Amino acid sequence: MAKKEIITSDDILGKEAIDPDGSVLGVVTKVHIDNHDRKVVGITIDMGFTKPDLYVGINNIRNFGEDAILLKTVPAPKFKGINVLTPEGKKIGKVVDIVMKNSHVEEFVVSKYRFIGKKIGIKYSDIKEIGDSIILKEGYKTKDKVKKE
Repeated sequence: MAKKEIITSDDILGKEAIDPDGSVLGVVTKVHIDNHDRKVVGITIDMGFTKPDLYVGINNIRNFGEDAILLKTVPAPKFKGINVLTPEGKKIGKVVDIVMKNSHVEEFVVSKYRFIGKKIGIKYSDIKEIGDSIILKEGYKTKDKVKKE
């Protein structure tokens, strides 16, 4: 089947949005159109009952596929609030912020307490696995990683 040159909102709305890791982020609920240029500038994804909606700009969309919307990058808000664990399963804290560089996650800012206390910067390269939680690589030490406020 040939790729459609023109698609409609029906081809986008209600489709699952999938990040490059293969994770389903949610369902597309809105299409954003620039009123002046009359071009699509982004979409809104409903990430579920307990999570806020996520806006994704057109430059972060790889393809409006037949069955799903494929994204180019993993949206940083996907990681906020998830637990960070040592390889042994000890909770270090939760992700409170993400440092991005050139549309890629460079570092996660982690805190044991959401609004107070010390924050730890964890480089993306120190991570073994990301799923429902972030699991650090063997031998990762939190000592000397505390961020100055």
